[in-house]
Amino acid sequence: MNRRLIFSLLLLAVGCGALFALQRHGADTPITLRPLLELFADTQRQAERLPLRLTQLSEKEESEIGERIARDHGLTARSYRNSDAQEIAARVASVGSAVAAHAQRKGIVYHFYLEDSPGFVNAFALPGGQIVMGRGLLELIESEDELAAILGHEIAHVDKRHAIERLQYEMAARKIGLEGFYRLGQPLVQIFRAGYTKELELEADRVGLDLAVAAGYSPTGGVEVMKRFEKFEPEVTRRAGSPVKEIANVSISALQEYFRSHPPAAERRAALEAEIRARGWNPSQALRTLSIRSIFLTDAAERLDRKGEFAGSLERLKEALKIAPDYGRAWDGFVQVTWRSGDASETVAAAQEAMGHGMTVGRWVLLARGLAASDPGNALARFRSIEEPLHTSASEAGLTAQMELAGLQLAADQRGALDEYQRLIGSTSRPPERQAALRREMAWWMYRAGKLDLAEKELEAARQVFPQARETYIGLAWIQSDRGRQADAQALRSQGRPQNAQAGMEALAAVIDWRTGQQDRAKADFQRAAAADPVWMVPRWVENNYSASAATVIKQLQAAESARRLKEEQERQSRTAQ
Repeated sequence: MNRRLIFSLLLLAVGCGALFALQRHGADTPITLRPLLELFADTQRQAERLPLRLTQLSEKEESEIGERIARDHGLTARSYRNSDAQEIAARVASVGSAVAAHAQRKGIVYHFYLEDSPGFVNAFALPGGQIVMGRGLLELIESEDELAAILGHEIAHVDKRHAIERLQYEMAARKIGLEGFYRLGQPLVQIFRAGYTKELELEADRVGLDLAVAAGYSPTGGVEVMKRFEKFEPEVTRRAGSPVKEIANVSISALQEYFRSHPPAAERRAALEAEIRARGWNPSQALRTLSIRSIFLTDAAERLDRKGEFAGSLERLKEALKIAPDYGRAWDGFVQVTWRSGDASETVAAAQEAMGHGMTVGRWVLLARGLAASDPGNALARFRSIEEPLHTSASEAGLTAQMELAGLQLAADQRGALDEYQRLIGSTSRPPERQAALRREMAWWMYRAGKLDLAEKELEAARQVFPQARETYIGLAWIQSDRGRQADAQALRSQGRPQNAQAGMEALAAVIDWRTGQQDRAKADFQRAAAADPVWMVPRWVENNYSASAATVIKQLQAAESARRLKEEQERQSRTAQ
């Protein structure tokens, strides 16, 4: 028989004898086998780990192993795609370092890395203190205390030697040396992503929470994140449509991987609550705001915007701005989504509020367009009252403000508007791409004012300055279509295929087809446009951005698409009823 098992059975027998003696002497409190069974299980686990304890690697050796794995996995040379990712990585490192400062093994230096993928809903620890946090998991966290508890969990896997012992077990099982494991590359990291036994995961929860509390975080951080997982778990297990999709851009399979590699969330929560009671920690300690949550809320808002769920998008942007009042991407999104919702008046209010946190090109453009659409009679005066005290002519935003003022003057048919515009465009020494963009902006104002000849001339000038800009060809195509020159419009459309503009291209094709009597093809084109970007089903947005002639055609296409969707829904309900 296995020597470790014999030792464990002997210990259990001694315990049973003690239990019998206590019962013979009339103990006052109830005596059960549960503590002894737990002792037996723990003894068995420790006995299994005993050979590894006897061959324990030094902290220096373990650190070298972890650094090698991290380097081979590309973690040490990782660069982040933008400033948001850099900020996320910095916050993870800051919280992680604060928690790791209370670990027992002082010879381990911890390093924290961001796996910058929304589809990675997990975190893992490599031997030697190399901790990897997934962006997808971060999207589910609502407080810094929750982040501290999760990072504490991963730190505990290192501090309690779970990670290095896991590697030693795998080496023994596969009968290969460390160099052989290094050559496995990516599969080696999968060993640590796969999770541990239930007992080790619960131990990491408990120890990790202890580390987080020692760093000053609320003990309820771990409980709160488990409560959230507890809500998601049955939904993820039962079906693919989960409320988590409203919060994070994560796949169901990614969440399933997390839940498979950890004990049930309800069990983990109960264990943490028991630990809080046993340690006498204050469960009412306030949770800290997670500053980087503004980034994830803005990400979620952008996803909702792309689905046409503008109200939900704006709610998340408002929440993001409460956390980070000067977060530029959230302000830009707030103004843009308001405009896309078709509410020109609210766009003006949103743009003015955003101006208090920074004047950008986009905010000036939408402020002017919002005023022109919502209050055309007073738009010029209102814009001037905002523009004059705020703009700085030397900046790009200041130049844009002056260009928008000239556009509003043109829309108001004010004498001298074109002269002012020509003065502005002639005085700029911007790169050709920027000059073309300024000309396209003025051409938009000419187009909306019904001055198609002027708009076409301006776009032709933009094409001469910077012929690579495909947006210029699309603008010319809309003008030619309005003028009844559908063949010319189609030719221009085929030349101008800007990136990320599939919906606009399909909508333009639909208008051209409708105007040439090809209504079935136009409906199919428009169906694809509305599927690619739901904004094409917003009548007010179309009216605010396109000529009255084009908006009339698009309104007919919207009606046809609405009828098609209604019929499709009725047929679906009929099949369900059967």
